[in-house]
Amino acid sequence: RQARPAATAMRGSSSRSLWCERSRRTVPLQEQLARCARLRLEDVPRLRRAWDVAPLQSTRRPEVPQRVCGGVNARWLERRRGRLTASHFAAALGFHGKASAHRLTRKLGAGASADVQQCDPGVDWGQRHEASGLATYLSSYLSAACPSAEAHETGFWPFEVSHPSGARASVGATPDAIVRGAEQVWPGGLVVEVKCPFRGGQPAPHVKVLPRMMPQLQGQLLATGAATLHLVSWSPYGSTVFRVTADLDYQREMGEALALVARQATGDGEELRRLSGAVRERSVVLAKRSERVALIPPSECVSVYDGPCAVGRVSV
Repeated sequence: RQARPAATAMRGSSSRSLWCERSRRTVPLQEQLARCARLRLEDVPRLRRAWDVAPLQSTRRPEVPQRVCGGVNARWLERRRGRLTASHFAAALGFHGKASAHRLTRKLGAGASADVQQCDPGVDWGQRHEASGLATYLSSYLSAACPSAEAHETGFWPFEVSHPSGARASVGATPDAIVRGAEQVWPGGLVVEVKCPFRGGQPAPHVKVLPRMMPQLQGQLLATGAATLHLVSWSPYGSTVFRVTADLDYQREMGEALALVARQATGDGEELRRLSGAVRERSVVLAKRSERVALIPPSECVSVYDGPCAVGRVSV
């Protein structure tokens, strides 16, 4: 059995949450970013660009890569247009209110993209530092937790959802990475999702998994057929890693609700409200059940800058 990484050993220490707040109070953001080790995306250790890799037990494969040299893959953007993707599952299910859900369904019904573009500093920050979170996870957690493991960039994973009434929809998800070579530690496959909270210019990692994150995380697990997801929350002041496990009952109810959302039939209102409410309630339970497995100090956080193959600028 492999030795547990130093970052993981921090779990459960209440005093450890203080280093992040102390650093944020005393060190300006740009200075803290400059303190991070810097890597080009191409030089991130244990990160492979074979995008069509899948968890060993999965019969599915990603359809198109998210990134190509020069930026975001145009085919990836087009393949997702007009369909629900995992980053929008929560909005579609009413986590952000009825108005947000209605705006989303109208956009999708018109065949438009639901992607969030660069419209505010928080969005730009998250997209710019996604690779930093992945590199920090690989160097400070995965390399010690499972030295044989490698992470692979991935692409768009389409899948079908349905409701017993006959409603069907084609939806999809794009995890930030697929991990291979870690089956002895995390049986059933492992995927990675990265978040980079901006918090109005005072970045700090999440201290827990939020219920509104659960539709996206379970959607990625459903799309790939993986059993485990690592949620990485990155900031230059420290990072956290959480373990989320697949819940088949949740995925079934969520899929049924999303199929009704996509059908947009007026007669589905009562059933959709019932299913969406059940998913929101279950999300609270699953969020509380998620386990923090690593608390990574600022000294181990990595900052990645774009090389010739640039990181994309679209919410997935």
